[in-house]
Amino acid sequence: MRVLKFGGTSVANAERFLRVADILESNAQQGQVATVLSAPAKITNHLVAMIEKTISGQDALPNISDAERIFSELLQGLADVQPGFEYDRLKTRVDLEFAQLKQVLHGISLLGQCPDSVNAAIICRGEKLSIAIMEALLQARGHEVSVIDPVEKLLAVGHYLESTVDIAESTRRIEASQIPPQNMILMAGFTAGNERGELVVLGRNGSDYSAAVLAACLRADCCEIWTDVDGVYTCDPRQVPDARLLKSMSYQEAMELSYFGAKVLHPRTIAPIAQFQIPCLIKNTANPQAPGTLIGAEGEQDENPVKGITNLNNMAMVAMV
Repeated sequence: MRVLKFGGTSVANAERFLRVADILESNAQQGQVATVLSAPAKITNHLVAMIEKTISGQDALPNISDAERIFSELLQGLADVQPGFEYDRLKTRVDLEFAQLKQVLHGISLLGQCPDSVNAAIICRGEKLSIAIMEALLQARGHEVSVIDPVEKLLAVGHYLESTVDIAESTRRIEASQIPPQNMILMAGFTAGNERGELVVLGRNGSDYSAAVLAACLRADCCEIWTDVDGVYTCDPRQVPDARLLKSMSYQEAMELSYFGAKVLHPRTIAPIAQFQIPCLIKNTANPQAPGTLIGAEGEQDENPVKGITNLNNMAMVAMV
C-alpha cells in the first residue's frame, strides 16, 4: 500500500490531471494505491478571497468567475481527450457547487460576518471537486474506485479551521470500511470531521498532513508527496543556483527545515509518519523519473555537517537586556 498526495499545481489543469492519472496507474501495477488531492491551483485562494470580500462589502464576482472558469476548462479539457469521461454529470456537479456557494455568500453578506464552521465548508470545496473529477477520470479508464469521505472517517479535535486528527479512532473507522484490495482509493485533502460529525479543516496547506494521516491509518509502506520540485534541496534553488538535491534525510531534519521556512512539506506532516516509521518520498509530478528525496529514520550520511539552509522572510529578533 502506497499513499500518494498531489498538490494544487499537480492538478491545475486537464493535462496535469491526466499526468496524475498516469502516475496512479503506473503505481497501481505494484500494489494498491491511495491518493490524496488538493484543490486545483488558485482555487483555495479564490475561495478565501470570496469570503473576505463578501464580509467587507466588496465584489466577489471576479473570484467566482475565475474559479468557475478554472473548473470549466478543466472538465472540457478532460472530455476532449478521455473517452467515456462523464462531462455532463461533472459539469452539473460543479454548477451545483457554485450555485450553493453563491447562496452561502449571500447569507454572509447579510450577516456581515462568516462563522468559522461556514468558512471551513467553503474553503475545502476545491478538494471535494478534485476528488469527484479524478474519480470520474479513473472510472473512464476502467478502474474500480473507492472514495473515503474524510468528514466521516477522519475524527479530528480542535478548531473548525485548525484541527488535529485522532489517528487511532480514524484507523478503526477506515478499517471498518472494508475497501476491496483491488480498488484505487481517493480522499480529499485538508478536511476531516469533529466528534459531532461537522466538517472541519486541518489548517492551510493541510493536504500534506491529510496524506500522512491516511498513510498512518492504512499502515502504508510509503507516503509520497508529489509536488512541482524534484525533492528537498540544500537551500532554495530559486535563490541559490547551485543548490544540491538531497537523496535522503531524517524525520528530525525534515521537521526542523519545515518549521523554519522550507516549503516542501507542511510542518505537521512529519509527526504521523515518524510515529509509525513510514518513509516519505518527495517526488516531482512533471518529472516522475527523478528519484526524489526519501525521508526516513536515518538521513543521508556525508562529510558535510550542514544538511540544508532555510530562511524566514520579514522576521526580526529583538533581544531584551
